[in-house]
Amino acid sequence: MTMLFLNGTVIDGSGRLIERAGAVVEDSRLTAVGPTAQLEPRRREPGITVVDLRGMTLMPGLIDTHVHIAGGDFEPHREGEPAGLAAFRTVEAATRTLMAGFTTIRVSGSRDHLDIDLRDAINAGALVGPRVVASGRGITTTGGHYHNWCAVEADGVDAVRREVRAHIKRGADSIKLMLSPGVATKGANVNSEHFSLEEVQAAVYEAHKVGRPVQTHAIGIGGIRNGVAAGVDSIDHGHYLDEEQALIMKAKGIYLVPTFGPVYYYVSKREAESWRIARAEQVEPLHAKAFRMALDIGVPIAMGCDCGAQSRMPNGSNALELELMVKYGMTPMAALVAATREAARLLRLSDTVGTLEPGKAADLVVVAGNPVDDIRVMQTAVKMVVQGGVLRRDDLGLAGGATGAGA
Repeated sequence: MTMLFLNGTVIDGSGRLIERAGAVVEDSRLTAVGPTAQLEPRRREPGITVVDLRGMTLMPGLIDTHVHIAGGDFEPHREGEPAGLAAFRTVEAATRTLMAGFTTIRVSGSRDHLDIDLRDAINAGALVGPRVVASGRGITTTGGHYHNWCAVEADGVDAVRREVRAHIKRGADSIKLMLSPGVATKGANVNSEHFSLEEVQAAVYEAHKVGRPVQTHAIGIGGIRNGVAAGVDSIDHGHYLDEEQALIMKAKGIYLVPTFGPVYYYVSKREAESWRIARAEQVEPLHAKAFRMALDIGVPIAMGCDCGAQSRMPNGSNALELELMVKYGMTPMAALVAATREAARLLRLSDTVGTLEPGKAADLVVVAGNPVDDIRVMQTAVKMVVQGGVLRRDDLGLAGGATGAGA
């Protein structure tokens, strides 16, 4: 299928905005991006589908680098469900996420390695969902964060090394390390650390030697410090991040993935137990301050919302994170770049997705309006989703319009 998009605002993922522009999709790839005046002559080609984007914005498919999709949205009574039922819920959540415009996700810890099986099913064409970067169960210390939900417990350098290798054997694309307790770790000091530096270094070595990135759950400064020193690829959450570590992250190219979503659901929406809300209230102002400092210093930032799991944030509401990133200091364009080009770089997928460039996968999102003027349209006004050249969502029926020579 060949699609010709014309007359829209194009945000290409690099920070560039082009008015009255469009793109050409041929089969699964983008073949042209530019002003409508340059692309217009192609509308006369036989068999081409013309999509008029007046009043709308075309951009790359969005990328969320931190989701928990296994088992679907969190409900306390579902945590002990059989793996088969959890798998069905996972599929529904994946579909919802794709329809929201997120064509690529990294899953950041899953019961029963369901994210790996989800990825394989999508890749095999057995079901429709976003491109999945799978992390398997994730690794924590004995009694550490999420030991009672999805993560595997490992203590000592040899045990950590063995568990990283086991995750890779199972098919993990990325390794997730729990470096500190979380808001969800009842009774534990959130500003403390789990693994020792030596354990983190062993995990990073084992992952990097076979080309797997390492992401972290790192709220406390001790865990952040160990992750940065060991050379992880991202510090996820980063509530207690300080200037010293932020400067090192910038120098090393280590990303911050802020994940404002869960605390928003705990503190602003009050959708959690009282003890969890109290713990979230403790760290919320620190989180905002750390994020603004990271912005000022120039730490690379990728979007990740931390939906699913125990966050209460539903899968498919991922774009709320963009609004929160803007609320805490990012420009709308910078937030969009964090969810496209920068997220692709973090996931080592920038040769394939993240920006609108000829030769890249045709992962596209169309929204009514302009998110640079109002970032909230990313939550309310998604009208079209194209994944690998396949139309997944078409609310306006635009692709069913003009077709063929002279249309």
